[in-house]
Parts: sequence; C-alpha cells; structure tokens
Amino acid sequence: MTRRYSSSAVAITAVLALCAAIVAFPRLGDRTGPYGSPAGERTTLVDGGDLLGVSVTFYVDHLSAVMLLLAAGVGLMVQVYSVAYLAGDPRYRSYTTIIQLFLVAMGTVVVADNLWLLLVGWEVMGLCSYLLISHHWELAPARAGAVKAFLLTRVGDLGLLVGIFAIGHTFGTYEISEVLAAMASSDAPAGLTAIGLLIVVAVVGKSAQFPLHTWLADAMPGPTPISALIHAATMVAAGVFLVARLYPVMAESAVTMTVLAVVACVTMLLAALLALTSGDLKRVLAWSTVSQLAYMFAALAVGGYDAGIDHLLSHGAFKALLFLVAGSVAHVIGSTALRDMGGLRGAMPWTFATGTIGFAALAGVVPTVGFFSKDAVLESAWHAVGHESPVSAGVAAVVLAVGLVTAAVTVVYAFRAWWMTFMGGDGATVTGAGAARAQALREAPPLMVGPLVLLAAATLLLSLAMPFDLLMGLVTTLVVAGAGWLAYQALAAGRDPADLIGPARPAFTRELGWDVGYDGAGVAAREAGDLVVATDRDVIGFYPRAVAWLSVLLSRVLTRTQTGNAQIYVTVLAVGVLLATLLVVVR
Repeated sequence: MTRRYSSSAVAITAVLALCAAIVAFPRLGDRTGPYGSPAGERTTLVDGGDLLGVSVTFYVDHLSAVMLLLAAGVGLMVQVYSVAYLAGDPRYRSYTTIIQLFLVAMGTVVVADNLWLLLVGWEVMGLCSYLLISHHWELAPARAGAVKAFLLTRVGDLGLLVGIFAIGHTFGTYEISEVLAAMASSDAPAGLTAIGLLIVVAVVGKSAQFPLHTWLADAMPGPTPISALIHAATMVAAGVFLVARLYPVMAESAVTMTVLAVVACVTMLLAALLALTSGDLKRVLAWSTVSQLAYMFAALAVGGYDAGIDHLLSHGAFKALLFLVAGSVAHVIGSTALRDMGGLRGAMPWTFATGTIGFAALAGVVPTVGFFSKDAVLESAWHAVGHESPVSAGVAAVVLAVGLVTAAVTVVYAFRAWWMTFMGGDGATVTGAGAARAQALREAPPLMVGPLVLLAAATLLLSLAMPFDLLMGLVTTLVVAGAGWLAYQALAAGRDPADLIGPARPAFTRELGWDVGYDGAGVAAREAGDLVVATDRDVIGFYPRAVAWLSVLLSRVLTRTQTGNAQIYVTVLAVGVLLATLLVVVR
C-alpha cells in the first residue's frame, strides 16, 4: 500500500461524504413524523413508465438525510482509520474500493424512491459485506463467516422480493412516495398484514434478528473497521431504515407490529445474555449490536417512530466508536480475546478514555447519547401502555419489562468488557510472563486515535439533540447504578459477572448451540430433497419410463419382421391370404 493510494482512497470517500452532506443538510428541517403526505424532495432521472414500473427515482426527506450523514460520517472515519490499521495489507486497494461501493449502495437504499432501485442497493450491500467479511480469505473462519452472512441474509431478501411484488400489486406502483401518499389518503388500502410480515422477514435477515441472528457474530473475522461500518451505519441499519420508511404500511396491521415486537423482545434479551457470556471483545460488541437493533425495532413496534430513529443514530456513533476501540486494542496486543487483555488504561490512554465513553453510552450512562436515546425507547413503550399504539397495551407492557431487564444486563456486560479490557481481567498482558510485553505496549497510531476522538465527541454532543423524560431517566439511572454495582462487586470479588446468570451460563457460552439447529435444518432439508428426488424418479417417473420401455419392446418385435428377404414376405402374405379365406369359409 502506497501513501499516495491511501490518500486517494480517503479523498474519494471524503468527496462521497461531502456529496451526501450537500444532499442531506437541506432536508434536516423536514417534518420527522411517519404519517401524512410525504414531505421530502422527489427527483426522477429515468422514468420507466409502464415498463415493469421500474424507474431511477430518488426521494430525500429527514429520514434519508439522517441516514446519509450517518453512513457517510462513519464511512469516512473507517477509511481514515484503515490507513493505519491495514498498513502493509496486500489487498488494501480492493478493500477501500469495496468500502466505497458499500457506501454508495447504502446511499442508494436510503434515497431510492423506487422499490426495485432500493432492492439493487440492498443486494449490493449484501455482496459487499460478503467480500469484506472474507477479506482475509486465507483464514477458514473468515470464509465461513462470509458464506454464513451471505446465505442467511438471502433468506430475508426473499421476503423483500416477494413483498415488493405484493406492494406493486396492492398499490399499483413501486414508488415509495406514492405508496406513502396512498396511505395518507382517505381511501388507503387495508389488509396489509401479508406485506408487513414479508417486510419483517426481510429485516430479520438483514438486521440479524431472531431466529436469523447468528450471522452477525460470526462476521467478526473480517477487519475490525468493517465491523464498525456494518454494525453501525450500513448493513444492519438498513433493516431499521426499511421499517421506518414503510412505517405507515407496517403500522396498518396490528398483527405485523405485534410480531415485530415479539421478535424484538426475544432478540434483545437473548443477544444481551450472549454478550454477557462471550469471551471475545468483538463478539461482545456484535451481540450488543443485535440487542440494540432489537431496541430500535421495539420502539417502532410500539409507535415510537422518533425514538427508534434517534436510537439508530445514537447507536451508530457509539458502536462505531467501540468497534474502532476494539480494533486499536487488537492492533496493539494482537488479540481480541478478553483473557489476553487487562490493565491497558496506562499504555493506551486515548483508547481508554474514548472506550470508556463508548461503553458508558452502551450502558446508558448520563450524559452520553445512549442514555437519552435508550430512555426514549423505553418511554415510548411506557406511553404505549396507556395510549393508543400499533400494538395492544399488554404487548407494550412486555416490551417495557423486557427492555428494562435488557438494560440491566447491558450494563453488566458493558462494565465487564470495559473492566476486563482496561482495568483488570486476567492480566495476561501486564503480569507474569506478559510483563515484558506490557512494557512494549503503546498507544495506537494517530490516524487510528483521531477517529476515536471524533466519534467520542459525537457520542457526547449528540445528547444535545435528544429528548429527555425525567421519570424514565430516573428509572433507568437506578437500573444502571444497581446493575453496575452488581458487576463491580462480582469483579472485585474475583468472579466473572457472567456467573450472575447461574447454571445457564454454559449454554449461553455455547451460544445455545443455535448453529446445530441450522445444521439439523439443513440435513432435514437435504433429506426432504432426496425424498422428492426419489419420489420423482421411482414413482412419478415410472410411467413415462414404462411407456418408453414398451415402445422399445414393440419396435424390437416389429424390427424382427423387417428382414429384407422377399421369399419370407411372399410366404407371410400367402399365409395371411389363406387364413383370411379360411375365416370367411368357416363363418
């Protein structure tokens, strides 16, 4: 990698970010609500007319603007960070090019007005994620993780494809702005449950929600900056964006929103427990992403549209920060295993300070942005209990209860990961045989520290734009304080806070063996396929084969009569005439 090429890669990404900012800033003042007539700006480059309803049309509103700025900002930070992180990497050029394509694909998804154009960007993101996760393709885990991500997200993509057909059939258009306008009219179509459930299938795959949640953690063999990009600003965020973009269509069906709420509740708590028991820093953050995405879906399900989008923006800042912090630590000690960390606060003061801000935001500690955005999610669930919402009061109460429990678990695993990385842990890098190595530890290069500082600043400053509810703030502060105290007491006593879940810990450490279930489903599907093939071959196929066999047999019999000997032909003819005469005489 040459300095000239790395500068060019950063410059191109900066130009993309500038273009995104130029498009986004004028629309930041638009109305943010999901209902009513579309308030954004629509631009048509190619009008497909009646040709399958496909056109190149863009629609930019407040939601698109926020997503553009998030993707462009994190993408630029990742490119700058990667200059030092991947210094000397032989595939750096392809890596930066794919990142730029990734950002363009995400931009296409968030500004596309035509659903088919959105699908193009959606699929290109899937391809880019496969290529970036398998960047170190010489490593078996990287290849396996990339294939797993590609296949599981394709399951969800099938739901999106069928859903697009259903939307076109129902609304007579594939333009999102026209669909939203139709939903805002007095004669909006009803009975949209099937469309809503298909969209839920799509986002479950893309955003790694239960039961397709395992691919995101297995994507960790990819370069850490890519984890920041996928987890914070592009791939998984696209699922939340899709629900928000088609929110009036989704919210029309109580069944759809109830299913989304149930999926979110199961996912947020399950992923938090998996993060609590993980022994790898990147996997902790990966499961944390799955859990936080579930918070966003939960907010949308109970009617907290603004809360879901605010948490998406908040999470994009602090999760990108945390992954880049993990990358800085791995860059220095050569491992992301928590057992290899401990006592790094002195050797890496900038990483420690910014990482502390990131983990505080994840745990929801005031005054970080995570405190305000998570409170908004929980407050929206509380509001839905006593007011009209897309789901019943009972479902909203379950969302609130699970959200509070998950918030407590999040505090524990965030504190555990922070402590084992920077404060205590097993101390392998600072004591005993690792003492000499510890003396050689130093802070990450400036090109890696710079993005950390900027993202940490964003994690604090974005709080100024977040709403605040005093009652919920007091409740969550008590939750944070109580759970943090439990985690500290466990660590001070030399125990792992993961032991707080008791006998269930081994099962969660094995991640519940969910991949075994996938394997079993694959075996069952293969056996079912073999049965279908056998049925087609031995039952259905028997009849045409029997006809063919009978035809061949008859043709062979007839062939024996065609000898080419004239005497035989005359003899047969004479015998035939004699038999015919005999029959006539007898009758």
